[in-house]
Amino acid sequence: MPAHRPRGAQRLHGTLPAARVAARATSPQAGGSGSATAGSGCVHSRRSIQVVAFRGERVAGRISSGDIEALRERADLASVIGDYTGLKRAGTRYKGLCPLHEERTPSFTVDPARGLWHCFGCGEGGDAYKFLEKVEALTFPEAVERLARLTGYELTYEDMSPGQRKALGRRTRLTDLVGEAARFFHQHLFTDDGSAARTYLKQRGLDREAAEHFQLGWAPDRWDGLVRHLTNAGFGQAELVDAGVATRGQRGLLDRFRGRLIFPIFDASGRDVLGFGGRVLPDRPPTTAPRDGEPPKYINSPESEIYVKSKVLYGLNWARAEAQRRDTVLVVEGYMDVIALHRADVRNAVATCGTALTAEHFRQLEKFARRVVLALDADDAGFAAADRARALAEEAGVREVAVLPLPPGEDPADLAASGAERVEEALADVRTAIEFQITHLLRTANTSTPEGQVEAYRRTFPLLARIGDRVLRYRYIRDIVAPVVKLSADRIEAELDAADQEPSSSTAVEVAAAPRPSEPRDPQLRLERQVLQLALQRPDLLPPSWSKVGEHDFTSPASRQLFVALAAAPSGGLDDVLEALPDEDTRRRVRALALADLPTSDSAHAAQVIDALRRAAIDREMAEVRARMDTQREQLSTDERRSLAARIEELRRRRDAIRDGHEGG
Repeated sequence: MPAHRPRGAQRLHGTLPAARVAARATSPQAGGSGSATAGSGCVHSRRSIQVVAFRGERVAGRISSGDIEALRERADLASVIGDYTGLKRAGTRYKGLCPLHEERTPSFTVDPARGLWHCFGCGEGGDAYKFLEKVEALTFPEAVERLARLTGYELTYEDMSPGQRKALGRRTRLTDLVGEAARFFHQHLFTDDGSAARTYLKQRGLDREAAEHFQLGWAPDRWDGLVRHLTNAGFGQAELVDAGVATRGQRGLLDRFRGRLIFPIFDASGRDVLGFGGRVLPDRPPTTAPRDGEPPKYINSPESEIYVKSKVLYGLNWARAEAQRRDTVLVVEGYMDVIALHRADVRNAVATCGTALTAEHFRQLEKFARRVVLALDADDAGFAAADRARALAEEAGVREVAVLPLPPGEDPADLAASGAERVEEALADVRTAIEFQITHLLRTANTSTPEGQVEAYRRTFPLLARIGDRVLRYRYIRDIVAPVVKLSADRIEAELDAADQEPSSSTAVEVAAAPRPSEPRDPQLRLERQVLQLALQRPDLLPPSWSKVGEHDFTSPASRQLFVALAAAPSGGLDDVLEALPDEDTRRRVRALALADLPTSDSAHAAQVIDALRRAAIDREMAEVRARMDTQREQLSTDERRSLAARIEELRRRRDAIRDGHEGG
């Protein structure tokens, strides 16, 4: 440890056990933190590195160069690498199988004296930091902090302002608190009080080694066991509530998690626990549960300064390296699904934490894998989930979304319990999201008559229209659609093209065809464009139902922005609309839209596109409600499920009323 600490430096202490609970999630500031090497020693050349301390929020603190060099010299390279592959001594060096690629003959060499490693098979090599970067898919700052944790070295963080130190200090306190709660739960799993939880885990095929690896825990069935423990450890009541481990009751603080199996939710690096998921044991409801109805099967930590559900994925800390190696990540629904799949050697599986997938989740995954595979039921809910996921993935820049269709009545944990062979069979059935959706539409259609076959292939048009590559689109038509409906692929493609060029009927408004070059590829965005073009150019054609259109009916931020400007313009004239827009680039695009040719200019067509826009918004909301019922079905109370079912029925009536022209004023 360096004898000199620069003025203003701050020591940050972790709280979790050192056993594979790795380094804090960090990433370099732009410019000046990339990994540089010098000569054959592969030594990172940098004076200091900028880090991100919590939840991806930048903090202007640096790890000093003295710490980086001292830690490199202190680390036992053979011990670090030995956790990932077996090493055998060969003179002053060690040899083994390379953990970075598949091989049968050892070509991996470690030289502890020089602090270097090299694989003669794949050509990779470097120091301890480079090894952790490669094997764990870490950035350089993450590798430094991971190595510091493994060796018990305290890093020095420099150049923080007083405000940054205060904010970091508060987040550090909350992270330390949640980490202490994780230890409390984990320790109680192995006491007499946790025997029922251990029995349940054993029934699910999980032994002590698995419980240790995933740091599972048990929340005692007491009102304030954790509250007392954390208070005695020096944490304040407000901190317990802010960290999401306690709630305020009439007689004081109560443990949020009581009588539940605990799943700690780590940050992406695996260093810090951010929150928890808690599951009641079958046939053993907590004695401290509310008396009005059965407790939900799962509860999760509420959002906090350190835990944001839309950004966190359960198991990413364990899955990131394998996801990067396979260039694929598998997204499932539950904590037990992730654990079961990892135990079945599918170590690239993650899950959302009691919430639907978000664009931010996809952005997190895109850092590690080009392909995201969703485990979905092959039903209407799965179709809606795939549709929503594709839109979110496109927004986040994920290049490929695929689906693992689940057998009826089974979840990924059931597959894993059936054995590795069954899992491999299921993974072999992974298909692209569009293929999954087209197959579902065709499977649920009546293709026993010519009329049914025609209706079936036309149902696939909105999906086919989203495929910009005409060759790829033709492959879907030829290989999937045409064999089912017993028509030639050329005939179906010709009708798809014709439908796009003649959008004069109500069917053509809703059937998405291949877009014209000047139009968006997405049929929803084309519909929004038509509506806004009408509002700009021919407001006299807008039907009375235009007054019921709202900002929520548009999915594109640009469309919503223009709609708000239209609503805010005093006269509704183009000049007023342009003045309400934020910048010249937006005004330029709106001027072009206002001057583009209208496909048709009659009131009937205007009414059709307005109604289609509103029905599409209702369909999206119905899909979201169904997805919530499906993804959170185990967590919802009976009343919540009834309320959601009632909401779906209400939306269906509204949609049908718009379609049939029976909508009230």
